Amino acid sequence: MKNAEISDQDLATLSVASCGFIRSQELSDQSKKICINFTEKLILQGAPRGLPPTVTVIEVLEDITPTDELVSTLIELKQDGYLVAIDDYEGKGLQKEFLDLADIVKVDILGKDLDQIKAIFSSLEGNRSIKLAEKVDNKEIIAHLEKLGCELFQGYFFAKPETLVGRSLRSTEVSKFRILQALSNPSFPPQEMTEIIEADPGITYRLLRLLNTPAFGFSMKITSIRHAIILLGSKRLSYWLRMIVTSDLMGKNKTPELYRLALNRGRILEELCENGQIQLASSETMFLFGMLSLIEAMLGIPLVNILEELPLSDELKAGYLDKDSKYSKYLDLVSAVENVHASKIESLCRELTIDPGTVASASIRSMAWATSLFRQIL
Repeated sequence: MKNAEISDQDLATLSVASCGFIRSQELSDQSKKICINFTEKLILQGAPRGLPPTVTVIEVLEDITPTDELVSTLIELKQDGYLVAIDDYEGKGLQKEFLDLADIVKVDILGKDLDQIKAIFSSLEGNRSIKLAEKVDNKEIIAHLEKLGCELFQGYFFAKPETLVGRSLRSTEVSKFRILQALSNPSFPPQEMTEIIEADPGITYRLLRLLNTPAFGFSMKITSIRHAIILLGSKRLSYWLRMIVTSDLMGKNKTPELYRLALNRGRILEELCENGQIQLASSETMFLFGMLSLIEAMLGIPLVNILEELPLSDELKAGYLDKDSKYSKYLDLVSAVENVHASKIESLCRELTIDPGTVASASIRSMAWATSLFRQIL
């Protein structure tokens, strides 16, 4: 028997798909679907069938040739309930031959002016597929895209500040950063922790409410911060308190999805530390680093105006600003995980000497954990 030859791109795709990104979606919301870039070889080998059709969208890459065998295989997959998407559609070349099969057509708008975008969508007139714009980096373009028939959007416009002019840190926000700063001290005295928590009634209420949920399984009701410290210990209590404070910073006017995403980022980096894949900082520090990576969007204030208050070292703060720093690469990795960008995950894992399988496993657990937790907190 001859062993199948698997290229780096095939391996990266299999690492993303088979290790459970889909299963993590099932743990949170089965109405959501996830797109996986499959190579032609993997499609023909039946690799998509290892994932549930209810949530799986098979992305056909832009450089794939529409052979009779491939078209026939895609038709069979569609008959079994899988959706097919054309990736990076440009309105030209061999991609047009896939249009009759496509349930979703993805148009990459990054770097294109409005006339170029209009030309691509005009070539799709009469096609019944769902039109999706990807790499949307600002909200202003959405109205134009909707007029062109675009129904779905991908991108991080929601993770950017909506209003940056004339906004400074409020005193309540500064006080919450002070709490995070105090909690970053591993030898933080329990009595001081009690005092700093009780000084904020809102945080006290939410923390006690969280700790009394069934998820913690305490046989008795926790009635005070001091009681909580005795049962949990300062370190574990600090862990939960960080998340309560950060969710408060998010405010009522931001999408809850942003907070879930922040939780997920922090938890992935924390778990990679615990597994020995990241050794530059402690797991607690990397959790906070990942979680605060979206603080600019949470507050609607330029990051440079917030950095002074962040309870992180200068080296870690540089990870938010310097794209070439190693800490920034860790954020690139979690971003690639969020976007299920197989080839980028594989490339960054190689650069950072991190095991892709460990990343995939961490992402499964992190997404389920973040989804469950954020429902309890919010």
